[in-house]
Amino acid sequence: MQEHRGTSAPVLRAAGGAQGLRLRGRLLSLSRRARAAWALLFCLLATPVTAQDNAVSMMEMAGDREHVRLALQVRDALGRAVASLSDFPVLARQMLASRSPDGTTDWLWTVAIVLALAIVAGFGALRLTERWGRQKFRTVYGTPPRDRSARIACLLATAVLMAFAVLAFAAAATMVTLIFVSGHPAARVSVFIALESVVLVLGLRLVLHAVLAPRSPAFRMFDLTDREAMGLYRSILGVGALTAAMVALCEWMKAMGLDENAHRLVVLATVGLTCLTLSGVIVVYRAAFNRLIHDDAGQGGGTGLARRIVSLVWLPALLVYFLAAFLVSGSRVLLDKPAALGLVGAPVISVLIWAATYGVLLLLIDRMLLPRLDSDTGRQKLLDDIARADETAGEMPDQDANRAQAAAEAIEAEDRRSPYRDLLDHGAMILSLVIALGYLILRWGIRISDDSSIVANLFEIGVIVFLGYMAYRAVEIAIDHQIRLEGGNAAPSEDAEVGGAGESRLATLLPIFRNFLLISIVVIAGMVALSQLGVNIAPIFAGAGVVGLAVGFGAQTLIRDIFSGAFFLIDDAFRKGEYIDIGDVKGTVEKISIRSMQLRHHNGPLNTVPFGEIKFVKNFSRDWAVMKLAFRVTYDTDVEKMRKLIKKFGQELLEHPDYGPKFLQPVKSQGVTALEDSAMIVRVKFMTRPGDQFELRKVVYSGIRDLCEAAGIHFAHREVTVRVAQEPGDTRQFSEAEKKAIAGAVLPALDPQQGQAPSGAGAADGR
Repeated sequence: MQEHRGTSAPVLRAAGGAQGLRLRGRLLSLSRRARAAWALLFCLLATPVTAQDNAVSMMEMAGDREHVRLALQVRDALGRAVASLSDFPVLARQMLASRSPDGTTDWLWTVAIVLALAIVAGFGALRLTERWGRQKFRTVYGTPPRDRSARIACLLATAVLMAFAVLAFAAAATMVTLIFVSGHPAARVSVFIALESVVLVLGLRLVLHAVLAPRSPAFRMFDLTDREAMGLYRSILGVGALTAAMVALCEWMKAMGLDENAHRLVVLATVGLTCLTLSGVIVVYRAAFNRLIHDDAGQGGGTGLARRIVSLVWLPALLVYFLAAFLVSGSRVLLDKPAALGLVGAPVISVLIWAATYGVLLLLIDRMLLPRLDSDTGRQKLLDDIARADETAGEMPDQDANRAQAAAEAIEAEDRRSPYRDLLDHGAMILSLVIALGYLILRWGIRISDDSSIVANLFEIGVIVFLGYMAYRAVEIAIDHQIRLEGGNAAPSEDAEVGGAGESRLATLLPIFRNFLLISIVVIAGMVALSQLGVNIAPIFAGAGVVGLAVGFGAQTLIRDIFSGAFFLIDDAFRKGEYIDIGDVKGTVEKISIRSMQLRHHNGPLNTVPFGEIKFVKNFSRDWAVMKLAFRVTYDTDVEKMRKLIKKFGQELLEHPDYGPKFLQPVKSQGVTALEDSAMIVRVKFMTRPGDQFELRKVVYSGIRDLCEAAGIHFAHREVTVRVAQEPGDTRQFSEAEKKAIAGAVLPALDPQQGQAPSGAGAADGR
């Protein structure tokens, strides 16, 4: 045993140490990248000599010479690019002239004219295609949408139509270009580069139309005013057009072989101008973006803590992002590395990807996963079902009444499904955000499938948490809905004293089953997340087994309680809401846990009873209950007459609209059950559902009292005749005090409890 312990412990420590070293290495790598970024920013903004010397000395002391070297290379490349501007016009003219057959730059005029003709022809084809589509689908565009699925479907149809129009633009412009500049490669390349930028702008226009719907407020999915929607549309489209034009200029300069340093400056200007203009757009429309973050009514969202935090940090975070994107992209351009120009526009593209993905997912939810029952199609289906039912019953259908009934049933059915729809909408929101975030991560060159990246691991953990959250909420909603259908968590009746009807067996077991499932989902999701972080979960399971074994030996009472409760529930001995007696304690079952239950006595005290302490269960809430009531009548009462009166009274109660359905057996007379000194004891009984007997007891008492009074039947009172033994000829008269003393002496005969009251009270006072 000692040998095994001595060999396994180092292995476990080595496994845990390897995981820790890998995680530590990732954090150190991230720290080095952060220091490099700060060093780069410092060197770019510093003065030529002094700052370089200070940076070199500071960074060499920190041991980051490689980062200092890269930062200085960026600074030198920027200086060379700025210095080359003086010679750029002459060099550019010579290079462009070398591209011409006649040695001049006149071919640029040909490029401009052909480009203008191609754009005019392309826009003509685009307008004709869009006009044809709107006339073809006029009913779709002219009908106001009733629900969000109709809006999304119309927006997607518009996007498809605009995509065909963009293809028509590209085809017409390409045809014109090939006709007029087919023999000059430089001119053809120049026109195609310009047309490519125009097509990109048209594609951006397509997406913005589908997301913002600037000219169609009835189809707009987001809470934006017409002014905000149009302003955002024009601003983003303008920024996109400016960026596309400058990117086209960069590509054209590279294709023409112009000066590399000048090309770098144009790329830097493009990145900087794009960052600046996008920052201006988000600052101007920050109020609209904040409202979109807070208000997500009807889309499965809410205004919780997470949304408030996002509304506070999104603006400064985006501004910092654009600054970081400019520094990273500019540095890579100056170092002749593959440019990361997509980092600047990645947030905008991510938002558009989120909006498009979210809309498509909502459309799939409303059309495939959970079709809306209160839509026109759903109401028509219900109306057809009602009409068929009327025809089967041989009744004349009333269209107005059937239509109103179908609308009411559709709304009610949709309300029952609303929790599931809200969950799916929330899931669609999170999933679209994950997809947009994944695109942003990929644009930064981080592989999501790379296990060595801590960001990739965090992304995978986020996906696991999302799946666990969706499973958790789905189980919770489904079981809570079933509990409500079974009548669970219902308030007790005010008239019920003891033995009221409890909940169904399923309503009793479902809360325990729900808690078990929810805990299992949380544990499984947590274990998978830990494994993605590099934590070896095998020792955790092994330790849990050892701990469980120790708990099993040390907590035998707990195990007995758990198993006893399981068998009581399997035997259906009691349910939640039932009144039971277990010997020392009685009351209504209010709560059932894994090892105990809580009983609420009808006087108010709440008792917690472990299952292992229960020896027997007497259930007052099952099947039926019999109530027996006794009456004292005088000896001259006609018993047969009273029996007939009680029988007639029982029939009248059965025919009562409120009390009749509560009787399982009517009120019956059991005749004379006892004879006392001063009265006959007559008893009646009836059978009801558990809990109803107390309400009906009041009705029976009151009814028999009125019945006897009307029939001349008298209730007997207790009487005791006291005879005092006296000598013959004794005519003594008793005083009032003596009479009271004699009456007190007969109290035990009238009421034994009353006769014992003084001694009991004295005992209480003595305590």
